[in-house]
Amino acid sequence: MRLLRTLAFTLFALPCALAAPQNQSPPAAILPPVTAYALDRAKVTLPADFTAPLNLLILSFQRDQQSVVDGWLPVLTPGAPSVQTWLLPISPRANGLYRWWLNASLRTSLPPSQPRRYTVPLYVDKGHFLRTLQVSSEQEVVLLLTDKAGHVLWRTTGPATDSKKAALDGFVSKMGR
Repeated sequence: MRLLRTLAFTLFALPCALAAPQNQSPPAAILPPVTAYALDRAKVTLPADFTAPLNLLILSFQRDQQSVVDGWLPVLTPGAPSVQTWLLPISPRANGLYRWWLNASLRTSLPPSQPRRYTVPLYVDKGHFLRTLQVSSEQEVVLLLTDKAGHVLWRTTGPATDSKKAALDGFVSKMGR
């Protein structure tokens, strides 16, 4: 009887153990390929057009988040040539006329310190886009540091604080600024 129990346990447990995931980590967040127009009217395909080894993506979702974006900009002045900052206002897909109107509005309302070449409004399937980047909420600005291929290496959300600035600077330094 003992042999029969052992055999039954082995026949049941072995297939279950083989079918169970073995220390699988979740898929890494990556910027999905997207083509859009920067506010300087240049066509941009991301991440293919990344030229810097590291790219800091500032994702905003609502117009009232602009002050939070502005709070990050002084921190990200071109002190580190290995990091390029991209401002990416995220909106749902929209017709051409609406995109033109919104882009023209953004173009005229941007402060002179904000580079139009690296400000790229994205009109995307927000659900898919945010899931791919593992962004769970649009309530706060999201900062993502990616490599040249768009793989997310570091992230934070919300306003710039001294601890977040230090964490970003430390991570960039560690990556070989």
